[in-house]
Amino acid sequence: MNKITSRILTKIGDMDLLKKIISLPKSEFNSLMLEIFKMQMEDTSPKDVLKAYEINRFVKPSEIDSMAYSLFEYHVLRIAKSLDFENILLSPSAPLGSCSAFGCVNQYNVLSAVRGTETLADPSNMLAIIIADKIKNKTLAQDITHTLTTTRVVRAQPIPDIKGFYAHFGVLCMVSHGKDVGLYMCETNLISKHVEYVKKLLMEQEQSLLEISVEFRKRNGYKDSDGLLKKIAELMELQFPDMNTIFDYSDSDNNYYKGVNYKIYIIKDGEKIELGDGGFVDWISQMTGSKKERCLITGIGIDRFIV
Repeated sequence: MNKITSRILTKIGDMDLLKKIISLPKSEFNSLMLEIFKMQMEDTSPKDVLKAYEINRFVKPSEIDSMAYSLFEYHVLRIAKSLDFENILLSPSAPLGSCSAFGCVNQYNVLSAVRGTETLADPSNMLAIIIADKIKNKTLAQDITHTLTTTRVVRAQPIPDIKGFYAHFGVLCMVSHGKDVGLYMCETNLISKHVEYVKKLLMEQEQSLLEISVEFRKRNGYKDSDGLLKKIAELMELQFPDMNTIFDYSDSDNNYYKGVNYKIYIIKDGEKIELGDGGFVDWISQMTGSKKERCLITGIGIDRFIV
């Protein structure tokens, strides 16, 4: 329990209040929270709402040109369709805990809501949940699944006080899934698809031959991370020989990625610019209980393409 919460409970006079509340069934907890918000808003005036807007960083609009943003989204989705990605339009809400339960994210950095939801903070988690649900219900159409979405997300962690930085931003997210068939064939298949998409996106968007760099780093939590990284190195040399690739085989623990993660850069006017990152995660395996499930995620910030 943090100091602020402890101080509030002391002020109320019941240090066990939180334990009593969280012991309620979820339906009763939601009813209680809805009533609390309703009572809190009973004396709220329109002027209070305006004042709240003025001081709340989560609700301020972005200064990015909305037409340029929408055109870029269309461009992104068009390329995805040409490469047989399934474009998915996500809800702005996600199940409560969709990031913190298996994504190693502090719940304080997510906007928690009522009715068992939270504001969407990471579309990769949500796409993985959708795939896991289809696996559970045996409605997954293919053994290999490639999904993609574009959406705006809200994060609650501190942001720099710099023009152009907002608590909400656009994300292009890819999540691919397959089953382990040995010899890292599934993993390299998924990596190839994501790198192919990134290359096509950057080449078409910039309309010039930029230098693209992908830096792969070994992560623990995989049966044979060295073997996986070596197979990826062979793949990159064979399929993407014109792409600058760096491989780091040093041991590194990471509670988020398993086996391998990577960062995507472009070199523009002599400057190295990070566009996104990705890697393998075990989220679908955790949700389905099957160790054979493989899941690759890639996230790229949209706003930096527009600014």
